[in-house]
Amino acid sequence: MGSVTRPLRWHGVAAENISPRLANLLAVTDAGLTGLDIDELLFEVLERLRGILDADTAAVLLHAEGADDLVARAARGLEEEVRQGVRVPIGVGFAGRIAARRQPVRLERVDETTVANPILWEKGIQRMLGVPLLLGERLLGVLHVGRLAPRDFTVDDEELLQVAAERVAAAMQTRQYAVEVAAAGLLERSLLPVQLPQVRGLQLAARYVPAENRAIGGDWYDAFVLPDGALWVVTGDVAGHGLHAAVVMGRVKSALRAYALLGEGPAHVLELTDRKVEHFEFGAMVTIVCARAHPPFVDWTISSAGHLPPIVAAPGVPASLAAVPPGPPLGTMPRVSRQEVRVEVPPGGLILLYTDGLVERRDEIIDAGLQRLRDAVRAAHPEMVSREVMQHLVGFDTPVDDIALLALRRDPSPVGGAPPATVSTAEVRVREFPVDSDSTRAARRFAVEAAGPLPPEARDTLELLVSELASNAVVHGETPFRLAVARHTSTVIVEVSDTGTGEVSVQDPAASDPHGRGLRVVAKLAQSWGVHDNGPRPGKTVWFRLDVSGDAPSASTALESSP
Repeated sequence: MGSVTRPLRWHGVAAENISPRLANLLAVTDAGLTGLDIDELLFEVLERLRGILDADTAAVLLHAEGADDLVARAARGLEEEVRQGVRVPIGVGFAGRIAARRQPVRLERVDETTVANPILWEKGIQRMLGVPLLLGERLLGVLHVGRLAPRDFTVDDEELLQVAAERVAAAMQTRQYAVEVAAAGLLERSLLPVQLPQVRGLQLAARYVPAENRAIGGDWYDAFVLPDGALWVVTGDVAGHGLHAAVVMGRVKSALRAYALLGEGPAHVLELTDRKVEHFEFGAMVTIVCARAHPPFVDWTISSAGHLPPIVAAPGVPASLAAVPPGPPLGTMPRVSRQEVRVEVPPGGLILLYTDGLVERRDEIIDAGLQRLRDAVRAAHPEMVSREVMQHLVGFDTPVDDIALLALRRDPSPVGGAPPATVSTAEVRVREFPVDSDSTRAARRFAVEAAGPLPPEARDTLELLVSELASNAVVHGETPFRLAVARHTSTVIVEVSDTGTGEVSVQDPAASDPHGRGLRVVAKLAQSWGVHDNGPRPGKTVWFRLDVSGDAPSASTALESSP
């Protein structure tokens, strides 16, 4: 017997019957459409399908996430469906039956007995054909076409529409994924602080690195100052990735900030935030650690909800894990009483908060990553610590999870005591001065003018101290300097900052070295004073606080009594 040649078929359709239409159909999601968004894609697809299938109408209804409805999303020749926001329950009517059975349906009669949407028979549609939009087992929606003439759709038409539905579903998924990644990235970046708060007596730095080759997740950091002066620092992680995780992250962050305004401590704020997550974010799991302190930021109160403990480092002491009870993550156990601990941070001490992407590795226990982190942390400027931590724990590796970290350090103890309390920016006058012979004289005039009315003795003392520090900046710093003057009731606060290179070195004011005369004068006449480095920028800042009430000793009296 001779062999039997069977006709080539595409999804059961003979090639000789559909090859011209199939060629046109394959163009439905061709490269020319790859730059379109979902709505533009659907509009173009429906227009092409009307021509391919000789139909008068074409429409797509999408499955509403979390609901049992189909919602009209795009239409050609049936625009009323979209304009009126038509919703069809799954299992009801023409489109509802297609979605429920996940099978094609052909209609030879279109009226109230066969369809749920009156627009269809009012439009005069005589015949309809619809197929489900499926991605694996997942229902995306329904694609249907209609004819105004009483001409039946065939099996070949049905098979062609199914091929189109497969390609449309895949193209929609690809575009939807790209949209979600872009939206999640934009949302997450918008929710991270644009700028860390400027807090007198503290230095802060942060890092955020998303995982590569993976959707954006729910890691974040936050730092904010409340009206009472308290500083809150937070890191958190919403389980999962993608747009949903980023949205939950934004809601949790906003809720935590709102509850912090109540003036409660971290433990109670986490309890309130947990109730919000339990009620409104069902199924979400969130880990958070937050710390709060009031000026001068010595005593920190820390509470954790399933998060890794902060790292604490003090000058000359190896870094260690803060002994913070972790507690369960938010959203996992209702009505949990949270615990909090107090951690003392000395001058120059540092706290580092981070998310698990920094230390977790698939091939090792978490303790190994935590040890690497402790080895990398020291009591230095937070910007330097952040850089060294990322180099030591990430290096040239590709992050497999998002990483967020936030570091803060108390200013090292300045000579003469802690810096004065900050004053509002409206009371501060600032000017830059060049390196020249007139700068010292100009700085004196500016300081007296900025300080306002002063008793003669206080004015003389202010001029002397500013002259000494300005001369020191010009002679020893050999750079332009910045002079800031603030008047606060009976006190004048002055800062002189230069950008000279090298480490800050403060000599004993009582030393006999003549080069230390300026600082000795400041130490003798000012109520308090100090020196601190300029953080990641080169140079130093010398500040002093001067009593200008009229009761303070004059410069001549104070210097005459000096040993």
